[in-house]
Amino acid sequence: MNCKRLFAGLLAGLIMLQAAYAADVRYGVMCYHDVVDETAPVIKTKEEREMKGEIQRRYFPQTITVQRLAAHFNWLRDNGYTPVSFKQIEAARAGRAKLPPKPVLLTFDDGYLSFYTRIYPLLKAFDYPAVFALVTGWMETPQGGLVDYGKQKLPRSAFITWEQVREMQKSGLVEIASHTHDLHRSITGNPAGSQFAAVFPEYENGRYETRDAYRQRVRNDLKRSVDIIAARTGVRPNVIVWPYGHFNETAREIAAEVGLDNDFTLFDETPNTTEQRSIGRALIDNETGYPLMKAYLEGQMFTPPHQRAVHIDLGRLYTPDPAQFARNFDKLIERIYKMGITTVYLQAFADDDGNGVAEAAYFPNRHLKVKADLFSRVAWQLMTRANVKVYAQMPLTAFDLGSGYVSGSRTGKPEAGRPLRLSPDGAENRRAAAEIYEDLAFSSRFNGLVFRDGGDKRGDLIDYSKLLKQTALKYSFNGINGMKTVRSLDGGLPAQSLPAFAAAYDYTAFTALPYLENGQPLSPKEAARRLVGLVAGVKRSGVPLDKTVFELQTADPRTGQPAGGKELAGWMSLLKKEGVKNLAYYPDDFLQDRPPLKTIKPVFSVQR
Repeated sequence: MNCKRLFAGLLAGLIMLQAAYAADVRYGVMCYHDVVDETAPVIKTKEEREMKGEIQRRYFPQTITVQRLAAHFNWLRDNGYTPVSFKQIEAARAGRAKLPPKPVLLTFDDGYLSFYTRIYPLLKAFDYPAVFALVTGWMETPQGGLVDYGKQKLPRSAFITWEQVREMQKSGLVEIASHTHDLHRSITGNPAGSQFAAVFPEYENGRYETRDAYRQRVRNDLKRSVDIIAARTGVRPNVIVWPYGHFNETAREIAAEVGLDNDFTLFDETPNTTEQRSIGRALIDNETGYPLMKAYLEGQMFTPPHQRAVHIDLGRLYTPDPAQFARNFDKLIERIYKMGITTVYLQAFADDDGNGVAEAAYFPNRHLKVKADLFSRVAWQLMTRANVKVYAQMPLTAFDLGSGYVSGSRTGKPEAGRPLRLSPDGAENRRAAAEIYEDLAFSSRFNGLVFRDGGDKRGDLIDYSKLLKQTALKYSFNGINGMKTVRSLDGGLPAQSLPAFAAAYDYTAFTALPYLENGQPLSPKEAARRLVGLVAGVKRSGVPLDKTVFELQTADPRTGQPAGGKELAGWMSLLKKEGVKNLAYYPDDFLQDRPPLKTIKPVFSVQR
C-alpha cells in the first residue's frame, strides 16, 4: 500500500514537473508563403499559355527564394533551434512529452505549387516538420480553371493538388491546417468602401450584415473547410490559420465549435507558450534578416518603448460637404503620418454643446442618434495610411439616453450644474452602454479603448469598464491580442487610486496642467515645479511610469488661447527628462497646424 502511494506521489510530481517545464519553454512560429527558384527557367503551363498577356516569373506577397529558405533552415540548425511538429506541441501541452530546447514551428500559408516542388524537398532534406495552411476554396477549383486570388485570377496549376497533399501528409513531415474556405479575401466594411478581411462583418447594398447572418456566414465557411480537408485527406484539422492574421473573438469561438480549437495569428511580438491556443507567428519574407529572426525567437522583438498620442475630435473633421471633408481628411492623414507618433485617441461620439455628454455617435448603434457613419472609415485610414494605432475614445457613463442618470439624494433628480452621468448601478444602463460598445466594435476596426472618465473616479467603475471591454471584444479587431485600454481622467493625478487603475488598465492617462494649481495661475518656473511634482507623485505610488500617460493641453486655460508651440515642446522635454515614458496632448488642430508640427515633432515623435 505504501509503495502504491509512493508511486502515485512520484507520478503526480513528475506530471507537475512536466507541466512546469512545458509552461517555461516557449517556441517561435515562422510564417512563410510562396518559394521561388530564380535560377530555374520560366515554364508556362497550358492554362498560362492560353491566358492573355506575357506570363513571367510569378511573385506572390511575402515570396522568398528557395536559396534564402535553405539558408534560413541552415541558420536554425547551426544556432541550436529544433523545428517541431504541432503534434509535439500538443503533446507537451498535455504533459505527455517535452519539447526540445529552442523549439521552432515552421508554417507555410496558401497552398502554392512550390509547397510540393520546392518546400517539401527541403523539409525532407533537413528532416524538418511543418504546417501547411490550405484555402479549400482554391483547392477545390477544377484543374484547368481559374482561382480568384485577390483582384486577379490565377490558373489552378499555381496551387498544389490534393494528391500531392496526401503524399506530403503521409510522409509524417506535413500537417494540414485550414486557411478558411472563402475568407481569404477582402470585403467592403463600411459606406466609404473600406476593405476589411472577410472574417469581419460586411457592408453590402447599403446596410451592415446582421449579427446572425455574420455568425452563420463564418460558421458555414469554416465547417465547409474542415469537412473538405477531412474528406480529401482522411484527417480532420484542428488548426485555423486566419487570413492576414485578422480575426475577432466571435470568429475564434465559432472556429472552436467546428473543431478548430487552435488558431494561428500574426501577433508576433513574443514566442508562444504551449498553453496558448491562439498562437502568434512572425511573418517572414526574402528581406527578413538573421538579427530579426534571432530577436523574435529570443523574445526580444522591438516594440515602440513609448506611446505618443494625440486626441482627435471627429467633430473637427466632419462636414456634410463631401469636397471639404475630403480636404480635411487629407490634412489629418498627412499630419499624423508626418508627426511620427504611435497612437491616435479618436473620439467616437459627438458632444456638440461641449457639456461633456455624448448626444450622438459617429457609428451605427442601437441607442444614440448617428451624426455620421464616420468612425470606421477614419480609424481604418489612420491605421493603414498613417501607420498608427487607433484607440476609440468613449464615455464610461456620459451618455444622453434620456433617463437613468445619477441623481441627488434629496431631489431624486440630476443635480443642477453637474454634467449628466448614467448610473452604472442600473441593469438597463449597463445593458445600453454595453450594446453601444458592441455596436462600435461590430462596424469598426481599432486597436484599443480610451475610457473617458468625466471626472468620476469611483472605484466600482473599474468593474463596469471591464464589462464594456468584454462586450467590445466580441467583434473587435484581433480580439484580446489587439485590444489595449486607457482610463482617461479629466482631473489631475489620482494618487490614491492609481495602483488600482494600473492593475485594471494598460495605461492610466491624466491631465498634467502646468498652468494652474488650485485654480490659480502659475509662473513658468512654478509650472515646471508642478510638472516635476506630478512625476514624483507617480513614482511614490509605486506604479511604473510606463503604465501612465501624461496629457498636456494645447489651449492655455488662463486665456483660452492656443498654447505656444515652443512652450508645449518645453513641457514635453521636461517630462521626458524626469523619466516620463508616454505623452499625449489634446486637442490637435490639424486644420490650422496647432501646435506647429515643426516645433513639436523633434520632441514628440518616436522617429519611426
